Amino acid sequence: MAGQKSIDLECKRLTEIPDDVLSLTSAHMINLRHNKIKTLPPGFGLCFQATLKRLWLWRNQFTEFPDVVLQLSNLEILDLRENFICTLPPNISVLQKLQKLWLCENKSDSLPDSICVMENLTELMAHRNNLTTLPFGFGRLKLKHLNLDENPLIQPPLEVCNEGISAIAAYQKELEEAKMTVAVPPRLKIVVLGKLMAGKTSLVAALTRAVSRLTKEEARTHCMEVKEWVLNESELSHITGATGNIKIQEFVFEVYDVGGHDTYHTVLPFFITAHALQLLIVDLSEYQTEDFEIAVGYWIRTVSARAPGATVCVVGTKTDKLESQEQVDRVHNKLRHDIDQMLDAERSQLRQEIEHLKKILEEPFDDNSSTDVNVLSDAKRSSVRERLALLRSMEDLQPKIVLQNTVSSSDELQGIAQLKTTILSFATDQQLFPNVRCSIPKCWDLLLGLLESARATNSGNSDNVVPRICLPFDQVREMGKTVSLSGENLNSALSYLHDTGRIIHYKDSPSLRKHVFHNPTALIQVLRAVQHHDVAQLFDPSHSGFDYLSNSGLQKARENLDKHGLVRTKELKVMLRDHVRTETEVHAVLSLVERFGLCYRLGTEEMTDSIDRPTEWYRFPRPSTWVDYNTWSEDVPEGVEELQIGCRVLGSFPTGLFQRLCSNAHKFLQYRWDRADRVLGSTGTRLVHLQHRGDKRTSHDHITMATRGQAEDASDLLAAVLQVQHELELLMAEYPAVVSDFYVTCHHCLRVGVEEPHRFPGTVMRRPHAVDIGTVECPVADHGQVNAALVLPPHECDVHVSGLDGSRQAAYNVTNISTTQNYNACQFGNNNQLIQNPCPENDE
Repeated sequence: MAGQKSIDLECKRLTEIPDDVLSLTSAHMINLRHNKIKTLPPGFGLCFQATLKRLWLWRNQFTEFPDVVLQLSNLEILDLRENFICTLPPNISVLQKLQKLWLCENKSDSLPDSICVMENLTELMAHRNNLTTLPFGFGRLKLKHLNLDENPLIQPPLEVCNEGISAIAAYQKELEEAKMTVAVPPRLKIVVLGKLMAGKTSLVAALTRAVSRLTKEEARTHCMEVKEWVLNESELSHITGATGNIKIQEFVFEVYDVGGHDTYHTVLPFFITAHALQLLIVDLSEYQTEDFEIAVGYWIRTVSARAPGATVCVVGTKTDKLESQEQVDRVHNKLRHDIDQMLDAERSQLRQEIEHLKKILEEPFDDNSSTDVNVLSDAKRSSVRERLALLRSMEDLQPKIVLQNTVSSSDELQGIAQLKTTILSFATDQQLFPNVRCSIPKCWDLLLGLLESARATNSGNSDNVVPRICLPFDQVREMGKTVSLSGENLNSALSYLHDTGRIIHYKDSPSLRKHVFHNPTALIQVLRAVQHHDVAQLFDPSHSGFDYLSNSGLQKARENLDKHGLVRTKELKVMLRDHVRTETEVHAVLSLVERFGLCYRLGTEEMTDSIDRPTEWYRFPRPSTWVDYNTWSEDVPEGVEELQIGCRVLGSFPTGLFQRLCSNAHKFLQYRWDRADRVLGSTGTRLVHLQHRGDKRTSHDHITMATRGQAEDASDLLAAVLQVQHELELLMAEYPAVVSDFYVTCHHCLRVGVEEPHRFPGTVMRRPHAVDIGTVECPVADHGQVNAALVLPPHECDVHVSGLDGSRQAAYNVTNISTTQNYNACQFGNNNQLIQNPCPENDE
């Protein structure tokens, strides 16, 4: 016992450490997690001073930092998670060998200055505390892992801290050099969402203008509208009890009113952020439990998928249509009950999935098994570990749902004053929105001034000026240099301006990060022009811009967009008349829309102002889009193998995800045919089939990407599919709370038509062993060994995935194919002819 190297007393319900533990002085590790210990004995530090390297005190009842720990001069890991510690000792730097310090979920409101000189510290986990400031010099730490989430940080601002230790270092260096900060007026972004005709626009009018403006169906919000709502000192003084001791002279809200029509659901996620307050509007006069999903559930899941941990305030409207207050309360309570049920069900599903994955990891691993089993078993365990880590993180990122307001936007404006109080109380809650009130470097304010000046210069007030929607990031970088902003600190400044609604910058999107939308209103106006729920209204015969079209031409234009999602460049020029003057400008604007994954361009040649050919089209994938084809049979033909990679999505499937994938995949395709739930495309040598389908048995959604050919061409088959799979990975990264995993479907199961084919874990794609391994085992009965080349990527498989900014492959317009290319039927199915798109041309 005296030579024992580790002491494991986890989950022993201890209130103090047993005396005999102090005799085990050679211990390198002591695990005291999940007990009820409040203090460590006085002799603890001296007993283990020379040997102890790892000390686990997670989830105990410490209210103060145990000072005896400071005597552990060789300590490398200290775990204090989930205690009640308010402060760290000022001399914590005596633990010079400490490498990992875990403080998350305590009560700490500051870190000591001495932590800045802990040269060996590489990991600091301090999320879910009460930190408002970081010590000056914190940026000098050599941290590889830092988590400060869910702290009311003011200095440095949360936006800086989220960028990591290098951004903190740059920020603190700038403060040291400039010694100048400016106070920023409180500002918060509000996103108003909900189903069609729920009362969103009427509520916004009641909030922002204190007027009753009941919206008729024909006047409903088209795509999105943005309004600035300013509460001045006089108005704030009437909202009692909401601000506490905070002195506010003005509060500014950027209110984004999102249209509820299905057409706009694809756009919505781009404007949801965890740093905004989401107002979910529910019509209480028509609410029934059976309508919960379309009225409430869908919207909460959409917010959660895009912005984990976001705050959602559910507001019941149209109370004036209910007969009595008792009826209002009854419906309101029913809504509360339904929301609680949904959240309970999702938490239960999460816990069940977590327990299932933990059992898989507990299964024994056979070290004596064959090489192929080793590879697949290791890949499976790796996939399970990744999925388990994501699920556990989701447990901590549930949305904050608040349901406490019922209102009417009719003449009496019943409940509006109380709703204003609720909104202001949220906005001034530093735990919910720590970035609302903060001091920022003066150079951030100067950068904002430069961006606003650029916006004013291109405001479009003159007939000769077209509003500029965005600036290249390189130009903004040069702006930053003029006000001493560069690198990580420039990114921090842009994050702050994005979160407060001044600009839009999608720093995490590979296709959009090179653009800074310094004029959000102009961007929304463009989206309004091309994303319209009413095609008949869009091509109104009375519109002077379409006078070059005959009545039959207008009718065909409507059908092209409504049935096939196709619009000619000439019509787009009219639709975007407030933003463009030439076809070249049409393509410049639409290239931005293309980067959002909302459309893709068809055509074989570069466009110029003078070109006016009917083969210039853009396709906007719509739910109604339907192009028939029969070149991809469900059954795999004889002598052919199908290579299929899939992505399984647990729970709610992000709206518009598949449509965006189909748009982004267009750069790899020379021909394509679209339907609402699938795309068949040709890379020139291979057909690629993309499909989205739901699994009613498991409530999971699947996106599959497949091609067909001979097994000896496995490298080419993988190259055709993996480039699309890479695009899907990039898109999934934009939905951090959506649990998904990739897999490779067994080609033998597909060939024989197994109802539930085996799926090899997607992590096998990171293990190129097919050259060394001829076959792998499929566990489906009677299948035995299958070709490893169609499961594991071979060493020589080199997949080049070009980004949206790379050279674009020519995409031929399928509306004008005069001669169709013949392909080998074994690659594509039963029909070896490419089918022409039946979309007609417009008459002029």
